[in-house]
Amino acid sequence: MTTQRTSWALAREAAGLFLTAFGLLGVLVALGALHWAAGLSAAMAGLLATGVLMRPKPNAAPWAHIARVAACILGYGGLTACAFALCTPLGWIGVSAAVVLFGLWLTTREHENEGAV
Repeated sequence: MTTQRTSWALAREAAGLFLTAFGLLGVLVALGALHWAAGLSAAMAGLLATGVLMRPKPNAAPWAHIARVAACILGYGGLTACAFALCTPLGWIGVSAAVVLFGLWLTTREHENEGAV
């Protein structure tokens, strides 16, 4: 048995998505009016959060995993570039944090395989 949504439920969901997108656009424009870096940082943080929270199933299409990685890289890269534009040491902190996270990711992979041996 399949459950189909009524046209009212679909219209309500579409209206909710439209209002959410319009509200987010308003926030980004307002932050951008304060300072260009505030708007850009908020947009990149949202993109990074989307990439981190988007967890496709292991057997999902390859493009879903590629989209998640691309969103994370673009979001973090944008945040780091914005940090470099505002204050160079902050940018280097962002680069160093990425290197540390990559190193931690490599070390955790090694420990996962030890239990299988």
